[in-house]
Amino acid sequence: MKIGAVVLAAGGARRFGSPKQLPEIEGETLVDRACRTALEAGCAPVLRVLGAHAEKILERACPAGTGTFVHSRWDEGMGSTLAAGTSRLLELEPELDAILVLLADQPVVTVGLLKELEAGLPQATVVWCRHADINGPPALFSREHFDELRNLQGDRGAKAIAAKHAAATVLFPDAGWDIDSPETWQRFLASRR
Repeated sequence: MKIGAVVLAAGGARRFGSPKQLPEIEGETLVDRACRTALEAGCAPVLRVLGAHAEKILERACPAGTGTFVHSRWDEGMGSTLAAGTSRLLELEPELDAILVLLADQPVVTVGLLKELEAGLPQATVVWCRHADINGPPALFSREHFDELRNLQGDRGAKAIAAKHAAATVLFPDAGWDIDSPETWQRFLASRR
């Protein structure tokens, strides 16, 4: 199965106060960590989608095998960013069977978790993660949903697509580590000691 990945890293990080794509864990930025994890899970191509703070992020090299797309209308919201990233990914590789959607600010996503998502795909056309009674990313969408992904608008992300189809779920108890503020980042770092 040929799976490409879109790593969403375009947000303005208003609550974080600085580019939240760039804090480092063991010398690796959050956005690079997400890209590397997707690559190690066998995704190709892997496309990081930037917007706010793109210039600062582009100052650093991305992992080999990762492409970059800068979405000029990132401020329209996650739906717009995902639509643009999906379109660009499919320009790079039109023969994909599925697209993995990852967020740059989820530092505990593992190759094993992404492989679990892939394992659920033959039985369902959408597989997403579940944490504390909430479904969300990372999520995997089969080819039949590519047009829906490309047509997302504004701040409405892919949850609506997954919710209206018989989506399978994979438990992701660590999804709570979604780095949105300096306090969350500090708690995350403290949990790793």
